[in-house]
Amino acid sequence: MTEDLERIREARKAWEEGPLAKALQKFPYLSKESCRFYSPLDLEGFDFLDKVGFPGTYPFTAGTFPIEPMAGLARLASLAGGKGEIPGAGGQTRAAIYSGYGTPEDTRDYYKGLIEQGGRGGPNLAFDLPTQCGYDSDHPLAEGEVGKVGVCVDTLADMEIIYEPYRGDLDLDRIASNFTINAPANIIIAMYAALAEKRGIPLEKLRATPQNDILKEYIARGTYIFPPKHALRMFRDSLVFITRNMPNVNITSIGGYHIREAGATREQDLAFSMAIAVEYLRVGVEAGLHVDEFAPRFTFNAFGGSMEMLKEIAFQRAARRMYARILRERFGARDERSMRIRQA
Repeated sequence: MTEDLERIREARKAWEEGPLAKALQKFPYLSKESCRFYSPLDLEGFDFLDKVGFPGTYPFTAGTFPIEPMAGLARLASLAGGKGEIPGAGGQTRAAIYSGYGTPEDTRDYYKGLIEQGGRGGPNLAFDLPTQCGYDSDHPLAEGEVGKVGVCVDTLADMEIIYEPYRGDLDLDRIASNFTINAPANIIIAMYAALAEKRGIPLEKLRATPQNDILKEYIARGTYIFPPKHALRMFRDSLVFITRNMPNVNITSIGGYHIREAGATREQDLAFSMAIAVEYLRVGVEAGLHVDEFAPRFTFNAFGGSMEMLKEIAFQRAARRMYARILRERFGARDERSMRIRQA
């Protein structure tokens, strides 16, 4: 191996002093560094087990799980036609495709149509901007925006209407729901809990994911209502309530994707996402909970992406590694489920 590296080193030197040097003279706006060509020389002293390891092992650099049973064709199959059924889960379903528009009746009829066509996924609700910003549909500031980019939800009665098609083997204890909303997330969570109680369904049987990521709203989207300090207090209350009463409901879906789409670089996307996660973890611990009680219910709404495949692979590996180490070394997590990044 040492002899091979020496041969490569000599060949590389000849290449850099010959073909590469001539090419750079022809294209002076390029630099040697920007034209770097990697070889085994760049891996001298590289410790595979320390830097990468195997999928599903701490710090999960190579992958969150040993295998990804819902990746690729399996995931596409579960979503095909909006069916959303989870293989091997006894008829339980995941949330269907992101949707919602108009009045609660409009969205109800849309979901009813999906079910009539064989769909089995639970609602993956998009809310209109007045609802996202905490305004009733009859507020003057809501004029012209009601039902435009999602469904309007003002009261518990609206949620009851939306969920009318979900009964029997598609009742709330059989489906999963997603709520893409942040500032009023605790209100929507409360409505869902009240709906379940009215149907006699225990809260511990509910499965759902509220986005509930208010901090990214201040830097990426803008649908916040209160100053950050008070918004975090509301987040804390939802975190504690879900942890104590709804063990199968995720607490947050942290939105690095939105940050990238708002103009952040790849590095800024990762930095802001990790900083936001740290703040939510801190809030939970300061509320008196052990991190292993709630961190397994943190999810990430992806991190955005680009067509620079190798850089995006490095990004994902860095994110998994950083998050795992933050949980173990900074917050004292002992449960590996707490250390795993789970992405939507």
